[in-house]
Amino acid sequence: MLRSLFRRILGLVFIFSGFVKCVDPVGTSVFVEKYLATYHLEEFLPLALGLAVALAAVELMLGLMLLCGVAQRVTAVATTIFMSLFTVVTLLSATVLPIGDCGCFGDAVRLSPWQTFAKNLVLLPMAIYVWWGSERRGLRGRDTLVASLSLVVALGINLYSLRYQPIIDFMPYRVGVNLWEAVSHDRLALDSSEQTHLVFRSIATGEELIFASDDVECWQREDIEFVESRQDVVSSSSFPFAEFVLTNAEGEDCTLSFLEQNRDITLITIYDLESLTSLRLRAVRELLHDTENVAVITSVDRDRIVELLGVEPYSLDAMTLRTLIRSRIGVVVLSDGAISRKCDIRDI
Repeated sequence: MLRSLFRRILGLVFIFSGFVKCVDPVGTSVFVEKYLATYHLEEFLPLALGLAVALAAVELMLGLMLLCGVAQRVTAVATTIFMSLFTVVTLLSATVLPIGDCGCFGDAVRLSPWQTFAKNLVLLPMAIYVWWGSERRGLRGRDTLVASLSLVVALGINLYSLRYQPIIDFMPYRVGVNLWEAVSHDRLALDSSEQTHLVFRSIATGEELIFASDDVECWQREDIEFVESRQDVVSSSSFPFAEFVLTNAEGEDCTLSFLEQNRDITLITIYDLESLTSLRLRAVRELLHDTENVAVITSVDRDRIVELLGVEPYSLDAMTLRTLIRSRIGVVVLSDGAISRKCDIRDI
């Protein structure tokens, strides 16, 4: 009974973890790239997307097989190996090789390495227990059928999300979000949170005392001495839209003035010039020619964009651009500052 409960719990966790990765393979590849860079495995960076697809597909397939109770010995061994590897990696990420958000649940649920390590410490004994009590028997027809269907489903979700946009968008820049309001709010909130404080020390006890930066009386006291001025450290993840900074050809921030236009505007996004094939280049040129209020946003060589398209693009940070839209050459439509549509240039 307990082994069956643990098996189902592991199955549900693996299904959720695999599914949120499958619906956003490009986003998963960003986490894979981060791990490869942290572990100094840069030579494998070109394989990041393939590794992301494989990881997501295997996780979802294992989860479905665990939940269905097929090939129990094989799935139990594989699950234990996965959990052992994940536990070691997250421990390293939390200690000697800090990496920030581990990406174990994609962008759907953000966990710190320590939170993920604690989760794995709970799941790993479950996996070992399921393995220990699993029945030794050969594969049956039902096992093969469920495994095959699970793999087809997992790869199908990955391929669909690669060809189009994620089936479920867990990113901040999802359709329906008012980008102008969100950027304005986060910038104001971030500015107000970055406050400077004055740190003094009690001469008698050595205790540190904190005062506001505009406090005058603290300077007149004789029982304390000034130590330093200290600025609050605020995580940018608390204000994701504050990182959306559009710059023009002169390098000036024109984000808010650009977004607050009371009209529909079409953004052509480019973060990979190698993907700008002749077919896509023709589609971009046609869109520029046939559409009113259209602008190009890029994170790559501006001069090259001007040479190819004959228009001056706006610049946006590469990671922010990949977060805005997963397509290498994409289209984002804004209506009164809100995101109304996102798609690949091929789907226009």
